[in-house]
Amino acid sequence: MRPGLPRCRVGRADRVRCGDAPMTPALLTAAAVWCLVPAAPTRRARLVLGAGGPPRTVDLRLVAAAMAPLGAVLLLGVPIGLLAGVALAPVVHRAVGRLESASARARADAMEAALPAALDLMVAALEVGRPPVAAFALVAEATAAPLGPELGAIAGRLAIAADSDTVWRGVADDAVLAPVGRAFRRAEASGMPVAAIVATVATELRRERGARLRERSRRVGVRTAAPLGACFLPAFFLIGIVPTVIASFSSLQW
Repeated sequence: MRPGLPRCRVGRADRVRCGDAPMTPALLTAAAVWCLVPAAPTRRARLVLGAGGPPRTVDLRLVAAAMAPLGAVLLLGVPIGLLAGVALAPVVHRAVGRLESASARARADAMEAALPAALDLMVAALEVGRPPVAAFALVAEATAAPLGPELGAIAGRLAIAADSDTVWRGVADDAVLAPVGRAFRRAEASGMPVAAIVATVATELRRERGARLRERSRRVGVRTAAPLGACFLPAFFLIGIVPTVIASFSSLQW
């Protein structure tokens, strides 16, 4: 028998018992208690209704800001690298915060482009007497991804939520759908027709999107001015000015 292992003995009914502590019943009891303990209400509300704020994740800005002093120390040494890293930490934090993946930008642009038309359909559904749950469900079926699934998720939350204000607060955390949540909350608080408020939101979103597109087009013109100038100015100098200067010097009488 190996040292350190519990002794096993066989009983009358050929039952094997290892030691005096029954581990299997204890483990089964612990698993049953773990299954019976309910989850936290905040976590359940976040999973079902999308309330309580976004789940906690690792903040890449803080990680990058914390790694800046370490990298500077490894490159420049302890005294200079530490000072340079501490000075660069806020800059790195701000730079990483401004970074955004191309897929996230494309998804946000697609949702912003489709949202005004989806709100028009929602206004039509609300004006004929459909409740917000049915209006969101109908618009979600008629709208393509990525906006359609988001509206369908809101419809599901409204269908099972006892308080719709909790759902609207969860929608307000979304950068694209925040105007929709604010519109429904304003309608419930003021008693105004929700269809009129949603129609106003759709008009404002179209106006804001048009302004952003015009601003982007102006930026494109400004950004292309520098490359065009870098290409045309040397050509103008070589074709227009240099021959004139050479002709002027050649016509001089020495």
